[in-house]
Amino acid sequence: MRMVLSNRCSLVALCLAVLALGGCVHPQLESARPQEPSLTRCSNPAGRYSIGHPSSWKTNAGNGVEPCRFFHPTRFEVQPHSEEPLVAVSVKREPMTLSTFVQGNTGSSYEILQQERLTLAGRPAVRLELRATSESPLLPPGTREYLYVIGDGDSVIRASTLAVRGLDYAGNKVVLDEMVRTLEPR
Repeated sequence: MRMVLSNRCSLVALCLAVLALGGCVHPQLESARPQEPSLTRCSNPAGRYSIGHPSSWKTNAGNGVEPCRFFHPTRFEVQPHSEEPLVAVSVKREPMTLSTFVQGNTGSSYEILQQERLTLAGRPAVRLELRATSESPLLPPGTREYLYVIGDGDSVIRASTLAVRGLDYAGNKVVLDEMVRTLEPR
């Protein structure tokens, strides 16, 4: 009887030790999780939208280019009337319907890697991942682009990132996913 009681006491002590250890480990695992970055809202009156972006990121303030059009983790410069700067995320309103945009950007100039219809900000939208072909007029062949296109009547709001040297494509896709969830067309 003493042996059975001793074994039970050892088993109970072992269970308590495991539970205690589990309690000690759990808070460490919780604190090791990455924190979601805080977002700062940015408004583009000419583009008729506002959108959140990581608070630590930089955006253009205007100076001849619509404000809140370009977003990047480090400081960058935008020259008016020049090509778009190479930045992590670009947002722009374009004067065409959603279906016209999708048709024009999924033809022979681009290989469709992903296409998903969704609703964002209460409006019809499409998420696309494309790879430029040799017929692309804008991007070098093989360049991937990840973008959201949100329909807003006779125009769309396009938010995108590119897979080019110097940019964190995978990381920027995650940030773009968060940003479009905050989009508010006006």
